[in-house]
Amino acid sequence: MDELVDKYLAYLKSNHGRSANTLLSYRRDLDQAVAFFRQRGVSDWTAVDQYQLLALVAEQKKRGRSPATINRQLSALRQFYRYLVRHQQLRFNPTELIDNQEQTDDTPPVILTAAEIKQLLAAPNPDHPLGKRDRAMLAVLATTGMRVSELVALLLTDLHLDIKMLRLGSGSRRERLVPVSDQAVQELEHYLAAVRPQLAAMGEQAVFVNAHGHQLTRQGIWKKLRELVRRAGIEKTVTPRTLRYSFAVQLLQSGADGRLIQEMLGYSELRAIKPYLKMTVQELSADYRQHQPKI
Repeated sequence: MDELVDKYLAYLKSNHGRSANTLLSYRRDLDQAVAFFRQRGVSDWTAVDQYQLLALVAEQKKRGRSPATINRQLSALRQFYRYLVRHQQLRFNPTELIDNQEQTDDTPPVILTAAEIKQLLAAPNPDHPLGKRDRAMLAVLATTGMRVSELVALLLTDLHLDIKMLRLGSGSRRERLVPVSDQAVQELEHYLAAVRPQLAAMGEQAVFVNAHGHQLTRQGIWKKLRELVRRAGIEKTVTPRTLRYSFAVQLLQSGADGRLIQEMLGYSELRAIKPYLKMTVQELSADYRQHQPKI
C-alpha cells in the first residue's frame, strides 16, 4: 500500500506541481488511512470497500475529528483512488459510495478590527532588527491575505515593489500576482535595505529569514505571531488565518468587488464571497488601490 502512495505523490509532484505542504498533507491523510486498514487486516488497496471506509469515518468521529478534517481525508482518498483507476488498472473506486460529512458549525471566524491590527503592528520592537522584520511580515500578511505557507515561500525574485505587486505560488497551479499596500511596501523596503542584509546567510533567497539567516518556517511564524498577539494585549485567539479573514472583511466593508478578494486569496471556499469571476491583473490592481487596507 505504501508503494502506491509513494508513486501517487511523486506523480502529483512531477505532473501537477503540487507544493511540498500539499504533498505533506496528502501523505499524512493517506498514511493514517493505511495504518487504520492494516489494523483491520487489509493490506491491499483493492481490498478496501465502502464498509472499510465507513469504519474509517466512524473511527475519526470517535477520536473527535471535525467534519472538515474527515472530509479532507476523504477528498485525499478520492483523488488517490481516481489515480489508481486511471493509472493502476483498478476497476472499482469505493470512495464514490461515501458522502462527505455535514458541516454544521456556522460559528463565524475570529476577525481583528482595524484598531486591533494597528495594535498588532505596533507590537514588534522597532529598535531590534527582528522587530523590524516582524513588522514587515505582519504588514504583508495583513494587507495581502496570503497564506503563511506563501509568506514562508516568498523569494526575493517574487518581489515587484516598483509596481507594488508580489508573485505568490511561483511555479505551482496557484501562481498569481497580488497587489501589496503602500504601507506594506514601505515596511518591506526598509526591512530589505536595513535589516535583511544583516540577517540573511550567504545565498539565502527567502525574503523573510530567522535569526540564523535562514528561511523562516511555518512553525516559527505561528510562534512569533502568538508572542506578538500577547504583547499587543489582544485577547482573541489569533492565527495567520485570522489575518486572512480580517483582510477579506476589511475589503468587503470598504466596498471592494468580491472578485478582488477571491483573486487575492487564491481560493473560492470563503462562504461570504460571491462565485469566482475572472479579473485581469490590471483590474485587480486598480480595485485594490482604491480599497487597500490602511495600517
